[in-house]
Amino acid sequence: METGLGAGRLADGSEMQLCVVEGPDTAWAPRITGLLGHKRPVYMGHIAAALDRPLGGLQTLFYVGCVGGDPISVAMVAGAHGAGLLGHVYTVPEWRQRRASTLVIAALDADVRGRGYQVLTLGTNPAGHARRIYEAVGFRPVAPGSGSMCWFATADASTVPGGPLSVGPLRWDDWGWISAAAAAPPTGGEPLPRSRILGVVGPGHVEAAFLAAMQAGVTLTVLRHGPAAVGWAALSARDATALGGAWAIDFYVRPDCGADAGALLASMAWPAGPVVCALPRQLGYRQEALRAAGFVPSAPIDALDGLILWVRGLG
Repeated sequence: METGLGAGRLADGSEMQLCVVEGPDTAWAPRITGLLGHKRPVYMGHIAAALDRPLGGLQTLFYVGCVGGDPISVAMVAGAHGAGLLGHVYTVPEWRQRRASTLVIAALDADVRGRGYQVLTLGTNPAGHARRIYEAVGFRPVAPGSGSMCWFATADASTVPGGPLSVGPLRWDDWGWISAAAAAPPTGGEPLPRSRILGVVGPGHVEAAFLAAMQAGVTLTVLRHGPAAVGWAALSARDATALGGAWAIDFYVRPDCGADAGALLASMAWPAGPVVCALPRQLGYRQEALRAAGFVPSAPIDALDGLILWVRGLG
């Protein structure tokens, strides 16, 4: 569905019409995929699917700028339940340096506020020109020098919405809140790394990692407060070289919901035999959740300085 968002003037005086296209929209699909066809297959898989059919509760919005009816600039927001991520900001080469992306991002900023979005995340080159465009609408780096950035509609928008606690398999509509959890600024003493399965050590962006998990059918168990995903866990396949073929668990719960980490582990269907988890030495909510789930600390891991191997099911 296409909705007009007015018009703006480019730096050369050309008028650019602005609109938002909400997937699915098969009429717009060739034009948007034509603009973004240079993207990696993992991204194009989502773009094509979102334009073709509903993806659970995920909302995918393409903000497009057109000159003379031809699309020249685009940006995407994908999310649900008030949280999303901004990506795929692109202007065709011959129209660059004329404020096209600036106008698209400004229209996007106004529209997502009206749709009730409270938090957006993105990943960019921290030294690139685009960073200034994002900062102009309120994005800020999650840490000094980081290319991961967050935008909040209000001062308290980073707070997870209330609602009953639940656990279930990964869904498309988890994307925005999982990105928000992965990119949340660090807290004092938070044990790192955050999540190996999503490739984040400290605060980071998980756009490609989430899509890879969805497209590969990775079994990720998600902890939610109401509709908002606040943590996740996954068991790896057996590693024949570790403890006689142990499984490994990767799990993360955002620190402000750390008291619920035990509920996530309590929901897991543990396999027969040992399960291992490597975490830093210092005690924290993740280590306490492991202890409550029957894990015990083992010896330090020489190859991974500062980590302790927690083991379950050896006895």
